[in-house]
Amino acid sequence: MLRIVVTMLLIVAWHFPTTFFVPQDVPNDRGWLIWPFGKASTPVWDGLQGSVAPSSLMTGMSPTLAMALAGVASLAFILAIASLWGILVPSVWLRPAAVIGSVSSIALFVIYLSPLSIVPLIADAAVLWGVLVASWTPETLAS
Repeated sequence: MLRIVVTMLLIVAWHFPTTFFVPQDVPNDRGWLIWPFGKASTPVWDGLQGSVAPSSLMTGMSPTLAMALAGVASLAFILAIASLWGILVPSVWLRPAAVIGSVSSIALFVIYLSPLSIVPLIADAAVLWGVLVASWTPETLAS
């Protein structure tokens, strides 16, 4: 049962950075609680626009640090889920993948810090707590 709960947490943590790649259209162009990125999303500090973060999220944006963080977080969470269930990925990858995913996602949501960042940051903190403090492994979560 605990494995399913952790899987759901990892899916939630995966969902938030992945929304960076699929911004919402009107009326949710500024994002909303379960979809924190919209076309009007901008970095918290104007000085970050450029190579760190795009000035606005659009389909034709050039590569930025924020895009790389979102991509790394998304892929790392997928690897963590796969390793938790033993699907094509060694089980020992769970902890490193979850840490990399959470840290990348936290960095992304610090760049785009807003009230909409609170839920993703809580999900990332919960994943970090689980793997670093509670020592989650596929074996400990199987029971």
